[in-house]
Amino acid sequence: MRPMRKKPEIVKPDDPAGDQVRLPPVLGIRPGVYLSALYGLVILAVLFFLCVFPGLSRPGSLVSFATDPQGAAIRVDGVTLGATPDELFLDRGVYSVELVLPGFESRSFELDVPGRAAFSLFFPRRLQVTRSLPTGDPVSALAAAAADYAAWSFTGEATASYQIPLSLSEGVYRAGPSLDDGGRAEAAELIRAAARFAVSQASLRDLARAQLLLDNGGFAPSALSLSRSVGDIASWLSSAPGAADWLAGLLPPEAAALVRDSAWARGAGQAEASLAAEVAAEASLAAEAAPGGAAPEIGGIRFLPASGDGGAFYYAESPVQAGAWAAFLEARPEWKPENLESLRERKLANGDYLAGQEGEGAARTGVSWYAAAAFCEWLGGRLPPAFEGWEIRLPREDEWEALSGAAPAAAGAASGLWEWCDDPYAPLRRFPAERRAIERLSSPERLLRGAHRPASRGSLPPDLCSAFVVFRPVIAPAEAAQL
Repeated sequence: MRPMRKKPEIVKPDDPAGDQVRLPPVLGIRPGVYLSALYGLVILAVLFFLCVFPGLSRPGSLVSFATDPQGAAIRVDGVTLGATPDELFLDRGVYSVELVLPGFESRSFELDVPGRAAFSLFFPRRLQVTRSLPTGDPVSALAAAAADYAAWSFTGEATASYQIPLSLSEGVYRAGPSLDDGGRAEAAELIRAAARFAVSQASLRDLARAQLLLDNGGFAPSALSLSRSVGDIASWLSSAPGAADWLAGLLPPEAAALVRDSAWARGAGQAEASLAAEVAAEASLAAEAAPGGAAPEIGGIRFLPASGDGGAFYYAESPVQAGAWAAFLEARPEWKPENLESLRERKLANGDYLAGQEGEGAARTGVSWYAAAAFCEWLGGRLPPAFEGWEIRLPREDEWEALSGAAPAAAGAASGLWEWCDDPYAPLRRFPAERRAIERLSSPERLLRGAHRPASRGSLPPDLCSAFVVFRPVIAPAEAAQL
């Protein structure tokens, strides 16, 4: 039998205080005193770094900028830091501030920004800066906003990574209260011209919001103005060829199906064909009044008569060739290729200037829109007296379409060339708008039409050159003579 193990004894210390740690006095100061002082210093340090140090290390103020109307750029010492309404932290000091909004008077002033030493982290010093930005030309302000709207149309539909600003409707909101009756009529034409760039759901929303704001003077719509806006929109849609297909392409599938099945959509094609026949008949009558005979020749370029939506005009039998271009360069040496660096600095041409075909019988390619327009201006100075009140320029789209069916106009078909047009490019060119509003709105790109595919449309920035782009001038009544 194994013996039982003896339970170990627990020895208790005789002096429990022997396990305690005692701090010794420091310089004769008892621990309770100097620990209290140490804790106090720690607390004071924390309070210093929270309540005083921020104000000492970076003294300044939070400045709130506001303008009427809002959206003005905030420039501080020449650097743009935001747009109103916005709140910025500025270090203590004196600053030169400028509030800028296109189409409105800017405001420049000096701003003395003070600081706050204590509690600036929790209770920063705040300044409020408010300025009114008047405008003597609200229509120009709206035109600038509409041009921005047109430029954004080239970015496509909004995504999660970026959003398209409400440029057009914000422009109406800012300018609306300052518009008189004449200004509202001009603004309405600008909105119609802007509709030619409504190619996404975001731009469609902006367009509809702009129309609602315009009908209510820049303010939120009332019940009466809302019904008037709906009527205006319906009237405009009914007069716009292709509007049914355009609207169906932007709406959700269910709503798009309703539009395509409507009587409005079914009758739109018939109305457009009837309108085209009327325009052709009027243009044919106008061609009889052309002053230059059957085929005038100017600067070695032979022009043939034609007629379009705007009446009679003449078009170059073929795109401008190397010989005529050489004569232009002799008269206007600033466009010679050795001056390319200057042209690039002025954004009149890029590195592909005059690239492509060469030779006396070849069409001159590699010409920017600006260079083509300069050639037309130079050639226009050689018009005979019979053409007083007429001008030479690039063809407008309706003129190009009128001549595209002619045999001479198909000369570039085999080579696959494109031709510059005078028009600012708009994706929805069939929407009706006044020419003056179209020009005022402009576009970041200029129109190209394909001689190889008469129904095709394209565009390029006006300073870009391509070996596949040529141009042909037209002789037409000057704009001033038509107004």
